[in-house]
This record gives sequence, structure tokens and C-alpha cells, in this order.
Amino acid sequence: MVVVLGGGGTPCLDRDGTPATREIFDGITYGCERLEPSEEGSGLVRWVRVDLTAPGIELYVTPKDPTAVSQGWQYRLRRIRSVVDREHLAVAINGTLFTSNSGWRPQLPGDLANGVETVVADHIVSHLRWDTYLLWFDDQLTPHLRPSKPPMAAELARAKWGIGGQAVWLSDGKVWPGSDRSPDSRTAVAIDGPRKLLFLAVADNISPRLMLQRLADLGAKDGMLLDGGHSTSMAIGKDARGVSVGRVYGGWRPVATQFGVRAQSLGADRGPRLSNY
Repeated sequence: MVVVLGGGGTPCLDRDGTPATREIFDGITYGCERLEPSEEGSGLVRWVRVDLTAPGIELYVTPKDPTAVSQGWQYRLRRIRSVVDREHLAVAINGTLFTSNSGWRPQLPGDLANGVETVVADHIVSHLRWDTYLLWFDDQLTPHLRPSKPPMAAELARAKWGIGGQAVWLSDGKVWPGSDRSPDSRTAVAIDGPRKLLFLAVADNISPRLMLQRLADLGAKDGMLLDGGHSTSMAIGKDARGVSVGRVYGGWRPVATQFGVRAQSLGADRGPRLSNY
């Protein structure tokens, strides 16, 4: 996703050369930074921080598609831009690993698909996969991410929303030293449970270790990776303040599941606030 911040500057710098950070919806802050090139990555990292206590914040996880279910599958592939527009989301990222009926041809929107990891959409559990770490939220949007798998029955019973992933290498604010240091396109999620903060991040060339370290630097305590590579994508809703959305970052590949947030737009009499958090 190419995002240009209002008031001049580059996609990742304000006019004074500082990293670009803006509140773009009520309770949602967007940030962008350019990595110093290293063996662990280069290019841009884009992230959002969501205050789950802000008025109007709601979560979204792709529900199973009835037509797909009737044919023995769970989902139909969709591009993230269409999901953000159709579901009126403030921001969304791609979700779990998936398989599809595409065979050897390119994957197209509408193709039938199954998610690999467990997800929970409005209290409906997709399926239980033992090799899944689950970031889940209860009815009060309190986030939970336990660094062990599979999801427990008690967690699934309480979860209203949940997204399954891999490699919970950020725990209690520290990144596991043995984390993968190979750069690629990455998607990550993280939380600060006590403060009810949610972090979403994408980058086109970064190692898992460095991605999770950047989220820890932003205040995240626990985090994991979602599907990456060609699936990595983020889109921001059309009512965002302080940014103008060009193309969706990495969103050319349709995917089975998305994880997103709804939020109230900032009032007309209120400009985007700078944040030094």
C-alpha cells in the first residue's frame, strides 16, 4: 500500500524529516518508517496501532462463505481492497495461510479456499488445527495471545474474534533470540494486553526477528507472524484522515481470510494528531 501523508513529505517522512505518524481514525494511529538496509531487510515498514478502548472500535475476521461451505470448502478468495470497501473497515491485513482449488493456474478472486490455521469470526470457530497459535479477543475486546498451541477449549468458548498464526517470537516485550533472520515480505500482529492495544504491520523485505523487534519498540508485548510472501497486504479505509491511499500494498494476490478493524472517522473540525508514542 502506498500511503502519502497529508501536509507534504515522503510516504514515510514528514517535512522535518521525522518518521511519519498520524492518527487516521478515532483510536487508530498509522506509522511508516524506512529501514536502514542490512542483512535482515530494507525498504518500508508500515504499521497501525489500535486503541481497543476507543469509541466505535470493532474487529473483523472473515467468516466462512456459505456457498463455499456447500461445496466442501470454507472461503472464497478476495482481494483486501474489496474487503475493506465492502465491510467498511478502517484498516485490514491478510490473515492465515490457506489452500485453494486454483491448482496450477493463478489464484483469482472467487476461487474456493480453506484456511490453514484456526480463526474465530463473531464466536464461530472455523476449525481446530493443533499447529495454531491464536490471537483472540473476548466480548470486551480484551486481547489474548498465549505462547503455546493449540488453542484451548476454554479460549475458543470465550473468543468472539480470533486469528491463527505462527511463531509467537515476541513474548513479554522480548523477541526470542533464535527468531528467523531471513528477509521476505512479512505480515505480523501484536498486542499489549493490559493496555488493550493492537498492532498490525506489513513490510516488503524484513526478517521475522526485525519485524517483531520493531513492534516491540512501538510498545507491543506479545506478537506473531501471519501469512507472508505474496499474501502480505494492508489496506486503509477511504475515510482515513491525514493519508491518501494510492494502491494497496502487496494486495494483488487474493487471500482466504482478512483481519481488520472498524473505527469512527475523525470529525471534520479535528485534524490528524501527531503522536510521539
